[in-house]
Amino acid sequence: MKRLISLLSLTVFCLTSLPTMANDDTDLIKLQAEMLRLISTDDRDQFMKVTNQLKDESLKQGAERMFYKAWGNQATYEATHQNYTKAEEIANTIGKYAIDQNSFWGSYVTLHTKAEIALQRQDYQAAENGYQKAVAFFHKYFPNESAGADLQELMKIANHRKDQKAGLRYARQILAEPNVAPIHKGRALFRLSQFAFNKNDKQLYDSIYNVLMELKNTDGIGTVEPVVEVNYHILNGNYAEAMRLCQDLSPEKQAERLAVIYHRMGKDKQAYEQMARFKKINDSIVLVSHGNVVASCYVQMNNERMKLEQKIMEDENTQLKRLLFYTIAIAIVIFLGLIIWQRHQRVKLLEKQLAESDEARQKAEKAFDMKNEFISNITNELRQPLSPIEGFSDMLGTKEYDLKPEEREQLSNIIKDNSKTITKLIDEMSELAYYESKKSLPMNYLWSPNYLCRYMVDALRPLCRDGVRMFFETELNDDYEIKTNEEAVKALLNHLIRNAIQFTDKGVITVSCTDYEDNVRISVTDTGQGIAPERREHVFDTFRDVGDNHKLQGMGLSICRAIVKLLGGKIWLDDTYTDGSRFVFDIPRNRE
Repeated sequence: MKRLISLLSLTVFCLTSLPTMANDDTDLIKLQAEMLRLISTDDRDQFMKVTNQLKDESLKQGAERMFYKAWGNQATYEATHQNYTKAEEIANTIGKYAIDQNSFWGSYVTLHTKAEIALQRQDYQAAENGYQKAVAFFHKYFPNESAGADLQELMKIANHRKDQKAGLRYARQILAEPNVAPIHKGRALFRLSQFAFNKNDKQLYDSIYNVLMELKNTDGIGTVEPVVEVNYHILNGNYAEAMRLCQDLSPEKQAERLAVIYHRMGKDKQAYEQMARFKKINDSIVLVSHGNVVASCYVQMNNERMKLEQKIMEDENTQLKRLLFYTIAIAIVIFLGLIIWQRHQRVKLLEKQLAESDEARQKAEKAFDMKNEFISNITNELRQPLSPIEGFSDMLGTKEYDLKPEEREQLSNIIKDNSKTITKLIDEMSELAYYESKKSLPMNYLWSPNYLCRYMVDALRPLCRDGVRMFFETELNDDYEIKTNEEAVKALLNHLIRNAIQFTDKGVITVSCTDYEDNVRISVTDTGQGIAPERREHVFDTFRDVGDNHKLQGMGLSICRAIVKLLGGKIWLDDTYTDGSRFVFDIPRNRE
């Protein structure tokens, strides 16, 4: 990319300083056009052959400037291909020859070429000194002409060093030059427009913008870069149009401009995101390339080549018009094809949006049905303990029934048990709602899985039926610790162990602990009645049947699933275990 930019800079230098040629100098014109074509290629032999022919033809016709430019191009061509020693030899030879011939133009080309070689070496200080000498020499011996080519290179070097004052100084010098080339004037105005934008000087910026637009319309060299128009609309408060034009910018400029737009719109969050994106892109770029400048140089180079070739191809004018007609026709066909393609894309997008809308509707309907099912289940679960409470309370509160003391005690115990069932159901509803409403849990606890599991087994062992034993086994050391939410894991174990106790009439309940990859794996195994295979899929759903005439008592397993999800783990029913039920869950060992 560096070679390409340097070659384009050299090409622009040649194009903007070409002298006026006679219409009948067809051989010289052909050679100039061929030199401009080969200057950006790797065909060294052909380039040297053409430039030598151009030098000989220039000497014959007395075209001094073209002779030295062709010769200087040979030196710069070698430099762009990193043949610096050869390039310096050619430059020194040009200088000696120019002194012998007493040629001021040859001496100027020597100074310019040596500065260009230094720039290729990335010796910016030497390049800056060289271009300054070239400008001073040019002003001294060619006072009525523009040294814009050298000043533009100085402006680029200043911008590379982020020396704003120097960049502005060189830009103003370019504008003060006599007969300055449009492309040099455009680059200088662009630099000044950046200064005006940074100073938020709308009046100055608008005046520069108008001159740039006039240059673009009159010279047709594309001197107005997209960022200039974006900045113009930003200063004038046309943020929607500015955001639309940002699509034409390079990624780093797009992010930088969008940050400015969002900041002016008061959307600081979006502005911060765009600035972070700009910094990330900027940090990854090794060489910053102004793509639009390169494009402008190419356009200018091609325009000059077309002007040169047109002088020797007047007889092909009709064919060019016909080609233009075909080009426009093809462009129209492509344009219509793009319209059709965009229409097709819009139809596909609408179909996708319709499908997504239908999917969202189905999800909403499913959620509505689940809500109704949940309400129905809750109602049934509450009605079952409430009915005996209501009936037995009436019996205890009336004198129609002559109840014995032991009968009254029995009824009172039934009422208490059903009241506890209702309380347990309400508590679990509240617990489930709590965990399902959370997006995350604090993970700031370090604790031993062995300690917690052993504690829960000892605390819940008294609840086991006669003939049921409960054990804890582990493959971990007691000093093995994990970082997670201890209270949530304790609630998870409480529900799983109580569930095992509830459905185990005899045998063994075992709580096991081991590590698996970066997780702690804990299982609760019982020798109870187990769960039928056809009902295992819904075992973690709320109020689902799990056996003949049995339902989950409350929502314990649903709460377990909600807790594990918040802990970043997973829980499942082990299908391979057939002597009862085994529930297993994994939780990350260290989750922030």
